[in-house]
Amino acid sequence: MSDPNERFAAFEEDLPPLEAAGSRNLLNDAVDTYKISFDSLTRLTGIGSNDLEAYSSGDTDLEHLDSRQRSAALDLIAFLGMGINTPEIPPEERLRAIMKGLEDEFGLTAETLALHSGVEPSDAQRFLAGRKVAAEKRFKLSVGVLFLYFLIYRKTEI
Repeated sequence: MSDPNERFAAFEEDLPPLEAAGSRNLLNDAVDTYKISFDSLTRLTGIGSNDLEAYSSGDTDLEHLDSRQRSAALDLIAFLGMGINTPEIPPEERLRAIMKGLEDEFGLTAETLALHSGVEPSDAQRFLAGRKVAAEKRFKLSVGVLFLYFLIYRKTEI
């Protein structure tokens, strides 16, 4: 099993490289457009607010940080700067990625996720297979899966 504190979602299509979009621009978009404060970014990335502000203004490239931490932080900032409501990744694909991640990391099956969400297991299996599921059932599945994800990752941080 991999590190429970390492969070990622796998998508079938690759996003453009971080440098193509300009990581400083994405950081500034996260702060200015999506109203994510430097304090929040510090909590999310583990990089100090002063460092993030200096990076934002071009005063540093964050080269003094561990390359893995820097890379993970800038990847997260890229998503936040692009806005997660991007049409390139439909909401259904995001939910599928979370559901597959919960199964891969913790062995939670579609049946388990369905039961926690108040839908039939066949609905969750159809959804994962990319087939049609009624909007109300997709909503229930989304809320249940995301809350379960929240609980699991809250527990791993305690």
